[in-house]
Amino acid sequence: MNQIILASHGGLAAGAKDTLEMVLGDVSNVHVVSLARDDKEPITNKVDALIATFNADDTVYVLTDMLGSSVNNSMVELSKNGTKFTVISGFNIPLALTLAMSPAPIKGAELAALINEARTGLTNPNAPVEVAAAPTKKAKAPRRSSGPAKIVLARLDYRLLHGQVVFTWTTKVQAERIIVVDNAAANDDIKKGALKLAKPQGVRLNVFTVERALAKMDKLNTLGERVMFVFGNTAEMLQFCQGYKLDAINLGATANHDGADQVGGKDSSVFFDATQKADVNQLLDMGIKLYVQQTPTYQSVDIDAKL
Repeated sequence: MNQIILASHGGLAAGAKDTLEMVLGDVSNVHVVSLARDDKEPITNKVDALIATFNADDTVYVLTDMLGSSVNNSMVELSKNGTKFTVISGFNIPLALTLAMSPAPIKGAELAALINEARTGLTNPNAPVEVAAAPTKKAKAPRRSSGPAKIVLARLDYRLLHGQVVFTWTTKVQAERIIVVDNAAANDDIKKGALKLAKPQGVRLNVFTVERALAKMDKLNTLGERVMFVFGNTAEMLQFCQGYKLDAINLGATANHDGADQVGGKDSSVFFDATQKADVNQLLDMGIKLYVQQTPTYQSVDIDAKL
């Protein structure tokens, strides 16, 4: 049997399943896994637990909301770490319907054809019928010859590269290079592979340990690029700033967990425990501006006092 897991942020997956039920009736082979802002349990745990209930000979498809999202990146990493399933990013209803109704697994060239067919459903029905031009690959930003780097954004985000970074911040600040500073990701080829898949076209990406990032700063300051830094946790962010002081840091998102308090207002995705607060307080002592802001459309909330 084909088992379909719809995985998304918020209620998108549940809404899609509701639509499938209206069309097909029984969709007992379609399952929903969602990521909420205040979730403490990793979405990978939810998917692992769900797959454990399937039969060994079931074929599992995980359909995620969009390429580059934190949900999609987590599923790609999980699939490469031994859990057997196929990830399809950016699903739509026609694709989910076909997989749910299929009596046999769809793989290889047949699956590729199905994905291409699903893309044709994304159209303007009122426009004249035209043959779509082949997509052109976005050229890399031209390298600048010299000059110091312009750090256009430094962000704390435990998800590293995902939708908010790829689709909003990178465009807003016109970053030419993203440097992810995260020891775990830098030492994990699977994580690095997922990050490369999520990176915006035309933007250069480096995934460094703190030590390597600091060692590269002299060279970086000869390239004259617009650079965005992304840190995975407060400890390594503090360590980096102790070696190379940043002017300001955007507090984007941290995982909610026991003992953590929400920081920056009710709409914030930043949760700090005592250890994280101590890291942040040291950054404040260094004179670094800290502010909470998920995306450019959210209001910025300055952290003026120690936590």
